Amino acid sequence: MTKILVIEDETILREEVVAWLTLEGYTVLSAEDGVAGVAAALHHQPDLIVCDILMPRLDGYGVLIEVRSDQEIADTPFIFVTARAAYEDMRKGMDLGADDYLTKPFTRLDLLQAIQTRLAKKALQEQAQQRAIAELQQALARTNENQLLNAKLISMFSHDFANSLTSILLANSLLRDYADRMDEKRRLTHLNRIGASARLLLQMLDDLVVVARMETGSLEVELVTLNITEFFERIVQDFQSIYGERHPLILESQFTTTTKLDTRLLRQIATNLISNAIAHSPPESAIHIRLAPQAEACVITVHDQGIDTFHVEKLHLFAAFQHNSPEDAANTGLGLAIIQQAVDLHGGLIEIENHADSGTTVTVTLPIQPRILAVADGKHMRGQVIGGSILDHD
Repeated sequence: MTKILVIEDETILREEVVAWLTLEGYTVLSAEDGVAGVAAALHHQPDLIVCDILMPRLDGYGVLIEVRSDQEIADTPFIFVTARAAYEDMRKGMDLGADDYLTKPFTRLDLLQAIQTRLAKKALQEQAQQRAIAELQQALARTNENQLLNAKLISMFSHDFANSLTSILLANSLLRDYADRMDEKRRLTHLNRIGASARLLLQMLDDLVVVARMETGSLEVELVTLNITEFFERIVQDFQSIYGERHPLILESQFTTTTKLDTRLLRQIATNLISNAIAHSPPESAIHIRLAPQAEACVITVHDQGIDTFHVEKLHLFAAFQHNSPEDAANTGLGLAIIQQAVDLHGGLIEIENHADSGTTVTVTLPIQPRILAVADGKHMRGQVIGGSILDHD
């Protein structure tokens, strides 16, 4: 309930004002002079103060100075009431920080209107302050998220980059030292592994550029006609060259026609889905990738045998900013957040199914000719989805 402090040395007027305000539903406190008024204001921290100017011990100007100098009650609306109506007196009060000025005699309606006006103004000021605080907090959160994202990107990039480099170095070392003991098929396997790892390194560099453009809203969707089966065959072959001994990759495609998609975004979707499936599958378990046409759309399904809880939580989260340490970045859902953005830019859908006895399936549905709306974003143009969404199935 709103608390109002009335500071007035005239007993009859003070009691009458207290009665008026009490009948209006306010909680009313009162003080008979300036010194008692300051003490009451500091102790009770009222929502508004009504104060006479001419009072013994400490006049109204002194009370106002004391109120405005205390941090806890400095913003409290302050209304002067006085029989002195000279312009100089009113100007002095306003200069000291008074919010309004009532001249005696005043009516009950005059007082209530002045109080309601000042309380409404205070409420608007508090709302504006809350909005400003919220905006600052959001700006700070965005800054922290960007810093965390950068840390995760660097950590994830370093982790995957190191793995590919290690694969290249190991294969090169084996070829250099033991090529004469290998048959042609084994030598070709190591050469293919070097080539696939090198292509993945180049892809990682391109990934960083794509992610940076996604985050700044400057990524332009460029649709090209492509044979999606051949596109996936090249990607799967690279993964097979590196991980095939641990995880057989099986690609099945029912596509016989071409599609129009953004190849860079499609590569983001494909490589991150396959990488995630490999990371969470039991050793020697197969990864199944299936491509199928469906009513003017391309359906990409990646199925793995991963059933651990963390894997499922990652898939359902689809968020770049998680409360993980940067050291854990390689194991976060960052890659899946990239997939989400890439799918959204195509106006597509994502579905997730997980069963304890059969593993996890992620299905991405992309319109063959997605509806993309170019929208100005600062100095850049970016693709904005019309009608994209996510579907989760447990």
